[in-house]
Amino acid sequence: MAIVRRKHPDADLRLRYKKVFWICTGINFVLHVAVAILYPEMNVQAAARKRDQIIINMEDIPETRQIQRPPPPPRPAVPIETESDDVPDDVTIESTDLDFDDALVDLPPPPPPGSDEIEEEIMEFWGVQVKPQRLNMKDPNARPKYPEIARKAGLQGKVFVRFHVGKDGRVHEVQILKGEAIFQQAAIDAVMKFRFSPAMQNDKAVSVWMSQVIRFDLQGN
Repeated sequence: MAIVRRKHPDADLRLRYKKVFWICTGINFVLHVAVAILYPEMNVQAAARKRDQIIINMEDIPETRQIQRPPPPPRPAVPIETESDDVPDDVTIESTDLDFDDALVDLPPPPPPGSDEIEEEIMEFWGVQVKPQRLNMKDPNARPKYPEIARKAGLQGKVFVRFHVGKDGRVHEVQILKGEAIFQQAAIDAVMKFRFSPAMQNDKAVSVWMSQVIRFDLQGN
């Protein structure tokens, strides 16, 4: 048997909704009218913010002046002892200023043109207009001779040399840059036999420094 439960009319909110709504609306309206009558005008002012005051003081600073120091006092005279009886005891040697501009110096005269004393300018290989060319490439006498000790020991190597080629195309000086000591003398002897066409700079023959690697290979000798 089903039991039907019904709400009491006083507890049913749906039945009282309209009544409550109109009562609240009336009260709200009365309050707004009362506020409008009591306060017809409303002025809202923002609070003024206090700013920090910055004070800048200007001062005139007097211009500084550098004080020149007085010159140092002269050096005192130093007495010097002497064995001569003709010189009195109170004689001293004062400081003397020497003028080197007026000093007379006997210099030897410059060497005449073409003299051996004039140092010849030697240019670098890459700085000349016309490079020197090797002339005796196929000459067997100009090939480096393999040291017999190195040949018997089966040694191979290479020597880096720097040499001076004069205006006549001949080698005048050889410098060893790097290489095995056993091959250095053979490399110097071979380079001294090299012959070149002279290097040219401004249509004139000039001396140059050149560099080359001298190789010692058992298969090639």
